[in-house]
Amino acid sequence: MDIVNLSAEPRGKLRSWIPHDLTADKIVFLPDACPGKSPLPTGTAVHTRQVNWRKFAVSDCGCGMRLLRSELSPGELDLLRWDHVADILRRNKGGLGDLGGGNHFLDALEPYDNGPLHFLIHTGSRNESGHVDNLINNPSHFDSEFDRVVQWAVDNRAAIHDAITEVFGDVDLVLDLPHNTYQILDDGSAIIRKGSVHVEPGDLSVLPSHMSGDVVLVRARENVGEILNSISHGTGRKMSRSDCKPLADRFDFAAMRKRILIPTGVSDSSLRTDGPFAYRDLDECMALIDDYVEPVMRFGVIGYMGHL
Repeated sequence: MDIVNLSAEPRGKLRSWIPHDLTADKIVFLPDACPGKSPLPTGTAVHTRQVNWRKFAVSDCGCGMRLLRSELSPGELDLLRWDHVADILRRNKGGLGDLGGGNHFLDALEPYDNGPLHFLIHTGSRNESGHVDNLINNPSHFDSEFDRVVQWAVDNRAAIHDAITEVFGDVDLVLDLPHNTYQILDDGSAIIRKGSVHVEPGDLSVLPSHMSGDVVLVRARENVGEILNSISHGTGRKMSRSDCKPLADRFDFAAMRKRILIPTGVSDSSLRTDGPFAYRDLDECMALIDDYVEPVMRFGVIGYMGHL
């Protein structure tokens, strides 16, 4: 098994995260690598010829990010309109346009180069993803249901896009990329991407860090094929949710709210396990993959929405 370590974690720790019953030709660990509830660690790409590989491809299928560009200046973001978007998304709970919980979010972004207001949506297929779990031994049914769930996740982000348009006017789609997918190759083998984005040379992708940290738009370099045409979907957690609680007790949420617009009704207590302290630094992660991507545009977060 060829292990490519582009994370800051020691190889021994990474090996301990690999499922014991996985047989793979190659595993790429990206800077956002971290264990989770899914079979594969987040921030990985796996090339496997294992016949029953589908059991490793479940969990939050189709989750992804959509980047939007508006015609407004960042200064036109205000609490009244931000609350309006939040109210629309709250009404969508359980259906299309549901932002969801955990680390899923909607950000309002200000480009460092004085460009227009942008929006970044990170959400997935919600409960729809569970429909593939019991189909791992029925490949054709699994594949068709997986495709349906991935499309549901696209439609979910599109519905959030519609809510933004309703409040802020027309916005242009920059990209929409899933990061929990699989790809069957011509030789019958598969690449499973868990928390990693499929990119070809020249493709754009986006990497956020945390609710008050920067976001960077990147372009894949020619040699991205060396890492299974995969790239990080963010910086990743550096600690478990339970380990966050002591840090949350000491974190100054009031100061963060002065810098970043957060909708009315989102309490500090709901942000305790997803605060800035829980995630890795963007520049440190970018340094680990600078051979494979180049930065195109950098943004600061000026509005955060999550845990609605």
